[in-house]
Amino acid sequence: MLKRVTSLLAWLVLALVFAVPVTFTYDPPSGLEVQSVSLRGSFNNWGQTPLQKQPDGTWSVTLDLPPGDIQYKFFINGQWPKNMCDDPTYGTPGVDAQGLNCTDDGNGGMNAVRTVKSGSDNPHSDSLAFQHDPQNVRYLSVAAAKLSVRFTAAVGAVQSAVVVADKTYPMLEQLVSDESATWRAALPTTTKSYSIQLTDKAGKAQSFGPFQVPAQPFKALDWVSGRVGYQIFLDRFWNGDPSNDALALKSDEYNFNPVWKGDSSLPKPYVSKWSDPPGNMHCCHQYFGGDLAGFIHKLPYLKALGTTFVYFNPLFDSGSAHGYDTNDYLKVSPKFGDKALLKKALDAAHKNGMRVIFDFVPNHTGLGFWAFQDVVKNGKNSKYWNWYFIKQYPFTPGDIRGYEGWAGVASLPKLNTGNPEVRQYLINAAVSWIKFGFDGLRVDVVNELIDPHNFFRDLRKAVRAAKPEAYMVAEIWQRDPSWLQGDQFDSLMNYAIGRDVLLGYARGLSSGPRALSGLSTIYSTYSEAVAAQGFNLIGSHDTARILTDLGGGNFGDKPSAEGIARLKLASALLYALPGVPVYFQGEECGFTGEKGVYPVNELYRYAVQWDKCNPDTLKHYQSLGKLRKEISALTSPVFRVYKGDGSILAFFRGEAGPAEVLAVFNSSQEAATLTLPPGSWRDAANGKTYPGEVPMGAISWRYLVRAGQ
Repeated sequence: MLKRVTSLLAWLVLALVFAVPVTFTYDPPSGLEVQSVSLRGSFNNWGQTPLQKQPDGTWSVTLDLPPGDIQYKFFINGQWPKNMCDDPTYGTPGVDAQGLNCTDDGNGGMNAVRTVKSGSDNPHSDSLAFQHDPQNVRYLSVAAAKLSVRFTAAVGAVQSAVVVADKTYPMLEQLVSDESATWRAALPTTTKSYSIQLTDKAGKAQSFGPFQVPAQPFKALDWVSGRVGYQIFLDRFWNGDPSNDALALKSDEYNFNPVWKGDSSLPKPYVSKWSDPPGNMHCCHQYFGGDLAGFIHKLPYLKALGTTFVYFNPLFDSGSAHGYDTNDYLKVSPKFGDKALLKKALDAAHKNGMRVIFDFVPNHTGLGFWAFQDVVKNGKNSKYWNWYFIKQYPFTPGDIRGYEGWAGVASLPKLNTGNPEVRQYLINAAVSWIKFGFDGLRVDVVNELIDPHNFFRDLRKAVRAAKPEAYMVAEIWQRDPSWLQGDQFDSLMNYAIGRDVLLGYARGLSSGPRALSGLSTIYSTYSEAVAAQGFNLIGSHDTARILTDLGGGNFGDKPSAEGIARLKLASALLYALPGVPVYFQGEECGFTGEKGVYPVNELYRYAVQWDKCNPDTLKHYQSLGKLRKEISALTSPVFRVYKGDGSILAFFRGEAGPAEVLAVFNSSQEAATLTLPPGSWRDAANGKTYPGEVPMGAISWRYLVRAGQ
């Protein structure tokens, strides 16, 4: 408890040092009567900060916020605008005239993005703004058998720095963002205490400490960082056993939804052939027959890609193709196989050097879940009545007026995770699968549970007691270190990196300096242990295909040459970051796909048509897998800025020295040149050596190692 309080106080001090007043203003369009407006964003955990109505009819609020990129939406009259950059109901071309840069909100809409500028941008400021706290994982953690010690200061405020422990360790400026500069040194894990000495920009020597190393600092799971990840949405991956296809219909939501059954105008769930086109139930109830037998069949293919980490979307009995409406947390979905086949699949994956995690959904169930069905039958006499949020009884399953559902969806009744019985049931279910043989879990919509932080502290204790090396990932779309303090999760799904930084750069819409600052902001906020375990992705089962996002075309289009080049650039960026690169099935084939129009939507989840796989992009991903295996620095937790200049983005990977890598990218359609650090550098992909400077072709990338290595 003391550790968490100390860390919170350190964060508050940091926020006060760097806080900048930011005003948010909503100017309603004519004709719209506004009763209430609140501000919800990444800086308030998407809670409600009310805006006040002004005499001129606008609504506004001013907050003190730390510098950096923030995401937000206005919540107007109890409704979310779909697109903060363009929503005719609430304002166009933008709901907020100051937030005309937008990013995917993960639910088919767009959040506004604003950059809060640091007061240290003032060239006349002489504030050092030194911050360091060994109790805060941001500044001290363990990864790759090294104790990472870091401090932050105002940009340009420090000339040089060292850590003094058993000997003197030089510190390097690691990260530079709009808000601060981060300095770093690596010490032995046996270090007990240390001091930090620095020389400021005026030449004045300053000393801080001594500091004591915590007895149990946050430590990374070192097995994660050397992996290459692949996400599998099993129904659409490969059909290895057609005999179980029809079983999907027996557990489908349709069997538990009288509202659906009673409406003859609505289509029913159905099973398609693998090459059938997306139909009118494509999202959720058009099944293609993919199964565990298909996964086992494709293991040689995955191994050739360099895959050493697999993330499965929900595998357990459910009422849909997506699987997030669980009917039984302890049963393998019959359409995929059974426990014996799952055990065979896990054993085969482990034999091929792969670790495997499963998708866990504790926030809501399906209509067919036994506890919900007991409530339907017995009402308040059900001992599971308080497992849900029942608004009226009797009710009809499928009619959202009777109970609370996730995002108002009637097929996803929300669980009361504030109920100790519910919490214990869910924790026991997760632990049972960890003991079964999984290597970790990804958790769905973690921030929407009741009392989520305490729930996941309890879950982590139970999971780690069962398997100390189990890996835990949270579905959070924005940068949020509150989940990553060593007591809950090892990583978030890093959409904040992939979609907020990499995607814009790879599309050519963001400059090298902006991308470098964005990466610096994230890596300075998170501990190095978290960076080492980063679950890094650009696209997933919840986004459009990366190639479509990069302008390569929509579903069924022949991808443009520029789109393919940008896909290669984006994936090379992903593979160059600390942590594990994870991509959705079929990205390596150069497939396109978008959300589409309801009901034929979510076309990025269309069954993988393996016979149409682009051999050029497939070869590219195979090459990236080999390079990541061969170049040890790419699996290091260390990321250090080098240069952002126009369309050029360049950063170091690995500890400074002969084994480090310089990753260089050019997002422009024009060629460019980068001045290199001293020495000769060799392109690890083509073997050519470059002293002094390196030419960068249009939309290109290089992994440069020191010549002779």
